[in-house]
Amino acid sequence: MLLINNFNQCVAFNNVHNKNSSHHHHHYHREKAFDGTANNVLSLVLPHDTYPGYSIKKFTANFTSPDSPYSSLTSYASKPINYRLLETGFSKYFTVLEDGMVMTTSDLTPLVNRPVHLVVLEETPLSTTTHHLQLHIMDRKDMLRFPGAILETVGEVMENLKRGAKVKNVPLLQANSIKPSKEIIYKIVSGNDNKAFALQNSKTNEISEEIKIKDTKNVGVWLVTNKPLDREVKSEYNLVIEGSDDERINKVDAKITVHILDDNDNRPLFIESQYRFVVVGKKSVDADGNTTVTYERFTKIGKVQAKDADGDKVAYKLTSPSNYVIIVPQTGELVLAGEPEKHELLLEVEAHDLRTPSLTSEHPTKVLIEFAPPEVAAITVQHLAHEEQHPHHRRQKRSTTRAIRPSKLIDFDEVDGDVEGFNLFRLEKQNERETFELRDDNPWVSIEPNGDVCVKKKWNVSELGAMKTIDFWVIISSQGHNESDLNKQSKERRDS
Repeated sequence: MLLINNFNQCVAFNNVHNKNSSHHHHHYHREKAFDGTANNVLSLVLPHDTYPGYSIKKFTANFTSPDSPYSSLTSYASKPINYRLLETGFSKYFTVLEDGMVMTTSDLTPLVNRPVHLVVLEETPLSTTTHHLQLHIMDRKDMLRFPGAILETVGEVMENLKRGAKVKNVPLLQANSIKPSKEIIYKIVSGNDNKAFALQNSKTNEISEEIKIKDTKNVGVWLVTNKPLDREVKSEYNLVIEGSDDERINKVDAKITVHILDDNDNRPLFIESQYRFVVVGKKSVDADGNTTVTYERFTKIGKVQAKDADGDKVAYKLTSPSNYVIIVPQTGELVLAGEPEKHELLLEVEAHDLRTPSLTSEHPTKVLIEFAPPEVAAITVQHLAHEEQHPHHRRQKRSTTRAIRPSKLIDFDEVDGDVEGFNLFRLEKQNERETFELRDDNPWVSIEPNGDVCVKKKWNVSELGAMKTIDFWVIISSQGHNESDLNKQSKERRDS
């Protein structure tokens, strides 16, 4: 048991043994740091049957303080120190050892309900410190205790419940003693981050951080929520609940661990709002020289992905059935199911978590699939900065002939983007008449008509998103020809 004095200092009083009793486990106590400055006052409670030779408190000199005369010494052997117990009328019952340990030396029964004041003198060649130890000796039957099952309890409560929800598996908290107390005060003294929990009077249903009970035999307190809790913010609380008399001398603590249970309150969220994939066909020539392009069934097109903040597994499905594309529910993989009739196909995919009840993504993701002839290499685009920054841009049919050249994926170190105007690489020309320009303005790179790709603004890796890529489309024009190529370049930044 601990008595907190006016200096707000206390020490742990653990495992007080009675050679004729097995009830010492009822006394679990908090411990705070002891300040080793002069004139310290420590207060604590001891049961009357504490055996002789019990260690009460060990005083330790503060050699690490900058003001200490020994702060620069490295050997503890070179720091002479002596402890003495000054005579205050209680030397018959207590002593202090050379190492600063205060111990009992006799039966404490004669001291029951008497204030005991001990003074320990700490002496070194250059300093003297006085420590005051205030003891209160109580008859064990008068000391408060919680039932043994409550001392260390594990409870649980569902997240998002309104204020006043009881924590499951935590029994009614009711401190008691053989000699009834006039009033018991209950309070959460540790671990209650952001005031997540409170106590509830079992009779009046009053909810507060501190509850006073006068009918101590019949009334106790419940541990309840003080507000809706969020498991994603904090999933476990380690609380210490104190019961004390009205003088705050006779105290007992209970440790309670509370697990916050998951409520399915987060919908899956797609990593990208739009995806674009290209499927390359196979060309075949018949006996008459006619050329046809076909697309192999079960070709893997690409993959969409969604995350669930609750950590649940996610499944995928098309919002509308398709004769041409299927999706693997467990992985989000898109697979070609039949020969396409158009050059482009626009689909929507939704995600849902595997819980009961299940939650579906608030918005489906859009998937654009392009079917290209075999001269065009496959282009897989799963992260387009342009789509994130300009979601209102849509594809439009052009009157000119358009072809898509293979995409480029080039790795760069972050330092490569430090100098504005630095020439990163040059795009290859298929003929000397070709010129290059960006389809859309890009904050990070610029392109010269000859195909030189340069640093436009110093790269900031924190602004490039999770994929750390710079994506852009290049329009390639051939002078004197009614033709333009749309070439997608992807530059990936790699942290050096």
